Parts: sequence; structure tokens; C-alpha cells
Amino acid sequence: MKQPWHEQRFRANLIDMHIPDWNPAFLAQYDTKNYVDMLEQARVEVVYLYASSCLGICYWPTKVGHQHRGTLGRDLLGERIAECRRRGLEVVVYYNWWSKWAYDQHPDWRVVTAKGQNTADYLWTPGHYGVCCFNSPHRELVLSQIEELCTGYDFAGLWVDMIFWPYTVCYCGHCRRRYREEAGRDLPRIVNWEDPEWVAFQRRREQWMAEVVGAITDTVRRLKPGASVGHQCAGWSVGWTSGFTSEFFRHSDYLAGDFYGGAVEQSLVCKLFAQLSEKPLFEFMTSRSPDLTDHTTTKTREQLGAQAAAALAHRGRILLIDAIDPVGTLDPHVFGEMGAVFAELAPYEACLQPAARPLADVGIYFNFESLIDPRENGQPVPEMGGRPPVITAITNITRTLMQGHVAHTLLTPKNLDQLSQYQTIVLPELFMLDEGEVAAFEQYVAQGGNLYVARSTSLLNKDGVRQVDFMLGEVLGVSWVGQTAEEVTYMAPASGREDLFAPHTPSHPLLIAGSQLKVRVREGAQVLATITLPYTNPKDPTRFSSAISNPNGIATADPAVVLNQYGKGRALYMAGGLERMEHDSHRAFFRRLLVLLNPAPPLVRTDAPRAVEVLVFDQPAAARLLVTVLNHQAELPPIPVSGARLALRLDGRRPKRLVRFPEGTEIPFTEQEGYAEFELPRLDTLLMIGLEYAG
Repeated sequence: MKQPWHEQRFRANLIDMHIPDWNPAFLAQYDTKNYVDMLEQARVEVVYLYASSCLGICYWPTKVGHQHRGTLGRDLLGERIAECRRRGLEVVVYYNWWSKWAYDQHPDWRVVTAKGQNTADYLWTPGHYGVCCFNSPHRELVLSQIEELCTGYDFAGLWVDMIFWPYTVCYCGHCRRRYREEAGRDLPRIVNWEDPEWVAFQRRREQWMAEVVGAITDTVRRLKPGASVGHQCAGWSVGWTSGFTSEFFRHSDYLAGDFYGGAVEQSLVCKLFAQLSEKPLFEFMTSRSPDLTDHTTTKTREQLGAQAAAALAHRGRILLIDAIDPVGTLDPHVFGEMGAVFAELAPYEACLQPAARPLADVGIYFNFESLIDPRENGQPVPEMGGRPPVITAITNITRTLMQGHVAHTLLTPKNLDQLSQYQTIVLPELFMLDEGEVAAFEQYVAQGGNLYVARSTSLLNKDGVRQVDFMLGEVLGVSWVGQTAEEVTYMAPASGREDLFAPHTPSHPLLIAGSQLKVRVREGAQVLATITLPYTNPKDPTRFSSAISNPNGIATADPAVVLNQYGKGRALYMAGGLERMEHDSHRAFFRRLLVLLNPAPPLVRTDAPRAVEVLVFDQPAAARLLVTVLNHQAELPPIPVSGARLALRLDGRRPKRLVRFPEGTEIPFTEQEGYAEFELPRLDTLLMIGLEYAG
């Protein structure tokens, strides 16, 4: 059977064409041959071709929508598909759920916020973006257009952009009517994650969105068997307003989304997508410009190369986004730069195997239902949601583990049956858990796993029902009592645990920028630290102990860090948000706690600078471990790293040969105490090394 395109291609391009048609000059200079010439110059293997833009204006002669006037009746989509296929390029048709055309033509289809605004009123640049509701007849228009595409064109895949709730809750007539029919009540307008009625409404929103996504996927698979289907996956990072759940991701053959942050964000997203994707090879999308608002500035070749290398190192595809000029032309310089980057990285692709298994000691677990903020309770529904605390936490944990060279990955409910593959599982403060997750974590620890759990995790279930005590209380060895009123707190080492906290002491404890939960320790659990409070509550402006800071002043017996044996494993409970603290001293202490929790030898040991990340994949078909090493220095081009040592845990494997790719040159190594140890060759941006073992 032929391997699907999305499991074997590593270089992709998308040219944005969000061009209106009010000006006859728009697209007047467009030329299909030149368009595809640019793609060939960029050395891409996969091209995403616009069928429609976020304006809803189509580039093919649709029978149920509006064709761009600048096409003068030509079928630009068909022309481009034919030319790309003639030159051997894989074609993915790009379709956008957003449609300013439908929004203008059918005002009753529009998303309506709690304040009565439409998306053209509040989304980014006013007047630019029109979004129609999932419950409106826009759904039928979209499905009709996708049927046209599937029956009229030859392509390898379809990808749908912007298919999520547009950062808000919709109160249009269609939503109000459907919710009344299904739930027998009016749409709620006050956020409260401890109100089952509000939570039931959120679950309904998530279901409505997944239903539409599933209908699109089913349509493609029915009409065009063998074509891939993908949906924009970046919106999960916005939080609960966007409506993402695990069910959403199951409707994509591979995960893809565009992101514009730095190396830590890319590392996090790549690990998450690699684990969550239904099939091997995810896709990391980013613009060739600093962001999509900048039309003419191009990232340096070093920046483009670093992002492409990071996707490749994680066993993923990079997609670079450009944007067409309104008149229809492209900048040759941009595609020359892409071509240079892809030419340098292409030789590494032969070393990758999509079915390879990423190896890690630590799994950072989160669920999409926890992308909420309890501080919103009692507040009106927001128009644009803020950054969820869980995103802040997992991003910070990722940075902390990267800097400490701790092999890690991101896990979701899709991976609950794989927990035993990891020595330690970290649960940042997850605001909602269900019984299945609780049971999985209980079993994981009982069978010998190590679990780190933060703050209120397991006090609220996914139906919004507040629990009397932690659902994981027996595993953690603690019971819930309350919460400090103070939002500046400290952790003081317990007697005999001073070395763990050094240089912090009971008199100079570790600061936590936030409140801590008050818990009671169950029999057998060990208290590693206690809560210390400032002299006064920082919320009281009339009484303070220092005009600038809030020094520690009141020692308490309330546990701050608790270690508990449960079955064959151990759990560590953290009463405060240590994992969200961004200072180096806090990061070092967090890593120290993970070593305390699990003192087993790590997968990777290295003296490389903390900007260096090491990824390890087992490729059993090739009988080798693939080690990819990235230099994530902030200032580019990076200062080369030379002379660093690396030791790789063998886990019983018998090493035969260490090879640098793509050159194939051998690297000397020694085997001792269960590790293969060697000196890394000079590292500029990317190193790829294979450790062959006896099969």
C-alpha cells in the first residue's frame, strides 16, 4: 500500500491570498506559471493552494458562493493544481471557514457576542473579519462548497483554516434556539466553572463545533477516499472560548497549526502535536515574516533555518507561510531564502522514520477542559478570552525541562494508556479531571510511577461539580482544607530537608507569587516544606512590613510540599504554583524535586549549555536510537557549541556504532554504567546522530 503523502513529506508552503476584489488591479498581474516557479525555487514538496480566503471569496467558479472578480472567470485553483501536479508537487487544497462575504450577505448567520457585537466589530482590525456561526445555514454552504471541491478537483488533501469559535461565546438566534431545544433553558451569560449548568453549556459548544468538523471530514472521506483531511489546530492555545476538545483532533489525519512564538513554544507544540496526531508526522506552520501583519519583512535565513530544523528534529514537517501581493505577484527573494533553508535540511530527511517512538523520562499532562481560569467565576462572558493559566504552566515547565536537559513530552487524554512509558508524570494545576483520568493516575502510581501534582488538581470534575476532597487524595496523601488569603506566600524547608531547598532556609524561604492551598496530611505522608506567610496580607494597603516587598513573617504548620508512597510508586503534592515561577532558582528547585521523586538515571546526561535541547527517538526498524540536538540560542546566528559531552542511557541495548548524519561519519564512544558516552561534534543549529544497536 502506498504511504500517505503526509507521512513522508517534510517541506511545505502556503501562500496566503486574503485579497478582496473591490479594486480591479487586485490579482491583475497574477500568473500561474510564475506562482509555481516560485514554489519550485523554494524546494517545497507540498503546496497548500487557496480555494477560498477568510473573506469567503473563492478562487474557483463555485455555484454556491462568490468568485473573486479579479479572476475574470478563470479557474485559478484548477490552473494551479494542474501546474503543480505536472511538476510533481503534492497539492493540499486550503479552505477557510471564515467568510466576510457570507457574513455580509446573511447578517442572521453572524456570530453574536454577549454584548451584541459581531466579529467585524471586535476581532483584531475592525471591519476585516466576518465569522458565521456553526449553528447557522453557513454550515450547509460550506459543505456544499467542499462537495464541489472534492468532486471537481484532483488533490492529495484538504485543510480547513479558522474552524473554531472566534474567541468568544455565540448568542446568535440559531444558538439560542438550538440550546433551548436541546437543554430546555436559555443560554447562560455568567461564567462559573463550579456551576454544572454553565459547564454543560460549554460542553454543548464543544460538541457543536466537533460536530461540524466531523461533518466536513466525513464529506471528504465519502467523496474523495484516500485524500487527507486536516483542520486548523492552533486555536486550542487560546483557551476554553475556542471550544477545542480531544474529539476535535480525531477528525484530522495529521495535526497542523500556525504559531509565532519562540523556541520554547515551538518545542511544546511539536511535542504535543507529535503525541496527539492520529497519524505520524505533524505539521508546524509559521510565517516567513516576523508575523502575518508584516507583508514585506522576511526573517533571516538563520531564523527560518532554526524553525525548520526544530520541526524536523521533532520528526515533523515545516510549513512556511508567505502572502501574495494584492496585484497577484510574489517576491522571488522570499522563495530563494526558503529554497536555501530547505536545501540545507533536505539531506537529514532520509534519517527520519515516521513510526519512530520518542523517548522521554517526563510526561507533562494536561487536558483541554482545564484551559479555563477560575478567576472568571461570576464574571460576564468575555469577548476575547485571556491566556489560560494551564498554558502558562506547561510553557514554563517546558522551558524548565529544556534548560535542564530533561527528556520530556506533552501528554493528553489520548495518551492515558501510555503513562507507564514515563518515569514521571507532571500535572500542573488542572482545574478539571474526570474519573477515567483519576483512575489512570492511581494505577500509574500504584504500579511504580512517580506523579507530581499541583494545587487544586482533582478538586473539580469535568461536569463542574466541586468535590469534598481531592479525587487523588489517597494517592497524594493529603486532604483539602482551604486556601491562603495571601497571594504572596513562601515555602520553608521542613526539618532535615534544608539541603533540598538550599540556599533557601526557614528564615529565608522560597517565594511563591500566588496563594497556596491548605491541606491536611494523611498518615504516612512526609512533609517536605511548610507555608510561611508575609507579616500582613498584601491586599491591605494600610498595613505592611516593607514599602516595596512583602517579606516573610509568619511561619505556619500548613504543609506546602508533601511526598507520599502509594503502592509501588510515589506522589509529590505542591500546594503553590512552583511550576509557574520563572526565575532560575525556582526552575532549579523544580528539577531537584523531580529528581527526589524519581532518582533513577536520566535518559540523557550532558554538560551542554542550557540553550541546547536533546531529543531521542527509538527507530526499531533501523535498530538505532536517533539523537537530534538543537541549539536554541535567542540571538542568531547562534554561537557554535563545541566540546560538549553527552551520555545516552542504553536501557539494555547493546551499542554497535555511533554515526553522524547525513555524512555517515563514525563518532567514537565509550560504554560504561549503562550509558553510551561521547563528545558532540560542533553544533551550529542542528545535529543528527544515530546509535546503532544489536537488533
